[in-house]
Amino acid sequence: MTSEVLSIGNEVLSGRTLDTNFHFLARLLEEAGARVIAHQAVPDEAGAIDAALKLAFTRSDLVVTTGGLGPTPDDLTVSAIAKSLGLATHRDEAVIAALKARWALIGRGGEMPVNNEQQALVPDGATTWVNPAGSAPGILIEKGGKHVVMLPGVPEEMRALAKQSLAPWVRAASGLTVEYALVRTVGIAESVLEERLSDLSTLVGGAWVAYLPGLGGVDVRVTLPTDADADIRAGLAARVRAIVTERAGDYVYATDERALERVVLDLLGVKGYRLVVAESCTGGLLAGRITDVPGASATFDGGVICYSNSSKVALCNVTELTLLEHGAVSEEVACELAVGVARRFGAPCGIGITGIAGPDGGSPEKPVGTVHVAAFAPGGMYHRALRLFGNRAQIRERSVTAALELLRRRLLGLPATSPGALFTPPATP
Repeated sequence: MTSEVLSIGNEVLSGRTLDTNFHFLARLLEEAGARVIAHQAVPDEAGAIDAALKLAFTRSDLVVTTGGLGPTPDDLTVSAIAKSLGLATHRDEAVIAALKARWALIGRGGEMPVNNEQQALVPDGATTWVNPAGSAPGILIEKGGKHVVMLPGVPEEMRALAKQSLAPWVRAASGLTVEYALVRTVGIAESVLEERLSDLSTLVGGAWVAYLPGLGGVDVRVTLPTDADADIRAGLAARVRAIVTERAGDYVYATDERALERVVLDLLGVKGYRLVVAESCTGGLLAGRITDVPGASATFDGGVICYSNSSKVALCNVTELTLLEHGAVSEEVACELAVGVARRFGAPCGIGITGIAGPDGGSPEKPVGTVHVAAFAPGGMYHRALRLFGNRAQIRERSVTAALELLRRRLLGLPATSPGALFTPPATP
């Protein structure tokens, strides 16, 4: 089954809204058995929606749209697609009832505005899917052997509907079992990893190998053959994991879907340790990554955002002498942050991060992207000096990844870094 995504909305084309919906849907559709072959961004105009749908149907079996299902006049997706397909529309009374029940449930006073009933407009013959996270239902239409699925544009609603209804429908319609072998790495460049694994596809029978880089990490994902039985796929997956782990060594942090923060929390749990963090340039991003993991409270106590020098001294016991002699962005301060915050909370493990995220504030000696991370745990302290690149947001995210990786290595007794690791500053003359 081939598929195409139409991202509908003027806000997407204006650049004011980042289209995260396509990123999510592309992966979900592929994993469910519908290969994504195209993506279009479309304005809130009936003619443009009609043209985009007609083009999509020339090359795709399934078209998934996001956006334009709201209660305002510019939400034209349902009416435009119905007209394009030559279908009449009707008010779905079951959807009306669900809309009114949701209106009452979320505590809004008075009667539901009449314009909300626009979200109950459904093309004749369509199937509706209950929205578990919002009001507008998902809509499925079959026409001439092709299918259209309309989903809301609000990311939380779209994802909930896609997981609950779209993915199961695609799996049933495609009849495929799409599985992957996944190995997750951090700290190694994509090009270096690919060089080490250049013959991986050949070694696993021609399976498709993809390298998926992120902010400091690269996933190796191998698509297992859909025509093989479960035992063969399991054997191939085990072979992939063994080969990548052998060649990528301690850069590998997981051979499953777990994020780096999940892996670190799991290690802390096994050892019976608790963690606290002290963040300067990352401003709470590290604690946010950690607490995104369900159950993080089992091993994570909390953290301190110590942006100013005075807060570093008052909250994390960094000494004024250290700040005076070495500056806030230094190995010494990062280590004192890690130890100081751990002792303040009475926890055995601490992380300290301090750096220059930019775009201003750098100097020839400490340019933008200079970051120091430290990880303290029973057995000692690890420190890394980093020279990061990218914009402010990227530098902050890469700092968080580096700090988590440093603690993972400390907990496993691995070296603080490996030869050739990413973000190592150039040697000083």
